[in-house]
Amino acid sequence: MNTLDELESEYNFSDEELEYALSRAKGIIFGFAMEYRARRILEEMKFTNIRSVDMPTHDIEADKEGQTFYIEVKATKRSPTKEYSAYKIAMIATLDGPHLTLLMKPEPILLVTEKILSEPKRILLRFFKLIYEGKTEDILTFIEDTHNREIISSYGKVIKNVTSRMKGVDDLDFIKLVT
Repeated sequence: MNTLDELESEYNFSDEELEYALSRAKGIIFGFAMEYRARRILEEMKFTNIRSVDMPTHDIEADKEGQTFYIEVKATKRSPTKEYSAYKIAMIATLDGPHLTLLMKPEPILLVTEKILSEPKRILLRFFKLIYEGKTEDILTFIEDTHNREIISSYGKVIKNVTSRMKGVDDLDFIKLVT
């Protein structure tokens, strides 16, 4: 018996009530169906230990060749990373493995997120990764580049906010240079 038949018989819902519920839940149903499809695609790509997560940075975690990957599933025809905020970029930088984007349309394709980010977001991601890795000398070299510094400075409010919650980072001189 399928789920709709079960709901109809057990709770005596009318077709109109079920249609209303399905219409309201369309986005949720779509999301779970796409997640299920993504899991199958990742299995075909030889990923193992595939698990759904409810994280702001990714939908699925999966292992391959001894490494954990963090995978965001996107079913959009427009730029898959367009709505990634600077805060999300900062969170992605904290992950201890590669962040991937699984584009579901028109055909499934798995991409390294960093490679498909816009240049400013890619620079911001690199900056936050260097901060989280504690590579102060590399950060100073990175922001010596005028272009990098200009882009990083445009995210000053976000950087200040994120680093203020990190022990010992918000008072470092290079943070003051870019905020």
